[in-house]
Amino acid sequence: MTDDIPPDHPEFWSSRYLSVNTPWDFDGVPGDLKEFLKRKDTGTNPQARGKVLIPGCGLGHEIRAFTAAGYDVTAIDFAPGAVERARRLNGTALASRIILGDFFTHDFTPNSFDYVYERAFICALLPDRREVYRARIASLLKYRGSLLGYFYYQKPVLSEGPPYGFAWGAADELFARYFILVKDTPVADSVPMFAGRERWQEWRRTSFKD
Repeated sequence: MTDDIPPDHPEFWSSRYLSVNTPWDFDGVPGDLKEFLKRKDTGTNPQARGKVLIPGCGLGHEIRAFTAAGYDVTAIDFAPGAVERARRLNGTALASRIILGDFFTHDFTPNSFDYVYERAFICALLPDRREVYRARIASLLKYRGSLLGYFYYQKPVLSEGPPYGFAWGAADELFARYFILVKDTPVADSVPMFAGRERWQEWRRTSFKD
């Protein structure tokens, strides 16, 4: 993607959502998330399943899936076009769960989420923002909470984007300070722009060291 507006500006994304130019959008709930929700469905009180944050939620197809499975969901995106469409898609009952705001500066309560769900957000950020992303995620998760979702890898790594892929091993280096990788599998149902280069990963928060 190229544009006169830089990708760290809301309008870069908002115009794409409003014109339905969203090749990164799965248009549904992807298979690995369905498997995760099924794996976590123990039949216990659904209210005990935890709080989920979805940063850079886009159209938020997964909001309904998490909610239906009993999770307390909050989603946020800084692109008005994305939030407008996500609220329509998810309906009145869930519209208040979708925040128009900046994930990095919004006033979330620290260490209050059990899960942060990643889907095409970190690969939309300029690579020099990754350490800020890591620190923000770490500050919002509870101890032993999980960052889970989809991570895009490139070989060779391309400087042009978005999307900006990880080099092989780069995510391990980035997250090792606060997380341990507990699940890592190839994705079978990626959209074409990510096909063959996407991994489902679950990173568990292990440390509160600075």
